[in-house]
Amino acid sequence: MNKLEDFITSPLGVYCHDAGSANLIVAWLQDCEIDLSVCMEGPALLIWKRYFPDINTSPIEEVLKNSTSLLSGTGWGDSEYLVRLEAKKRSIKNIAVIDHWTNYEERFSRNDNEELPDLILVSDKYAFDKAKVLFPVIPIIQLPNTYLEQEAKLAKLVRTRDCRSLIENILIIAEPIRDKSSSKNQGVEFAAIEFLMNNFDKINLSNKLAKIKLRPHPSESLNKYDFIQKKYDHLVTEFTISKNSSLHDDLAWADIVVGMNSYALVVALSAKIPTMSILPPGSNESILPYEEIIHLRDL
Repeated sequence: MNKLEDFITSPLGVYCHDAGSANLIVAWLQDCEIDLSVCMEGPALLIWKRYFPDINTSPIEEVLKNSTSLLSGTGWGDSEYLVRLEAKKRSIKNIAVIDHWTNYEERFSRNDNEELPDLILVSDKYAFDKAKVLFPVIPIIQLPNTYLEQEAKLAKLVRTRDCRSLIENILIIAEPIRDKSSSKNQGVEFAAIEFLMNNFDKINLSNKLAKIKLRPHPSESLNKYDFIQKKYDHLVTEFTISKNSSLHDDLAWADIVVGMNSYALVVALSAKIPTMSILPPGSNESILPYEEIIHLRDL
């Protein structure tokens, strides 16, 4: 089975900003014995501190100065892309991690300028097959999804009861969606939650007790969904905004996990929790390549 050490040269530099790739990379590094220096910023820094609280991060200039290979994420922002550009100028081997199933080519392009890495790492067969087609001249390597395995296992261990068929606990996985819904020019993340709240009759809810916990994306503020909470608080016994740093704790609480395109839905599936897409009619199809996900708009 492939492992990270097989494809990197020491000393290794690591740079992440967005949470998706950082989750995969941090999980791989837990079992990796190699000389490395790390720069983490944004949501990725919180993930690093959770798993490596005693290992300090360094400025990116110091990381690049001391590295012969670079392992980086491929998030929406420019920082990871720019760090790869700088690494290329210094003849540092570039290894990029794709953590999802969308916008593959855009991850490596800015202003019509494409800069591809030397190697791409993925963590499942769907991403592997897609990357092989889009980047035929670059080695694509699939590594075990250690992050997924760990979080799903922890969710099962922490859970205190089985998922109820009469649903009591609904976990909403929020995320920033960059498209707008066609009808109200409203962010899809808000339209999806509204769609859920207006279609409770399609879900097998407990009449006596129904609670909602909304988990914001690591890049979102905790108060982003306050108006949604206030608007629909009367429909359920309890509506809270999660402040848990650990995904598995929230998953262990849930009888059903609902969301849009978040990787957390895949973790929920692996933890054997009923999982539902709440993307509303008129929005794009779900990009999650798993048939087990229920779709509210099809009910």
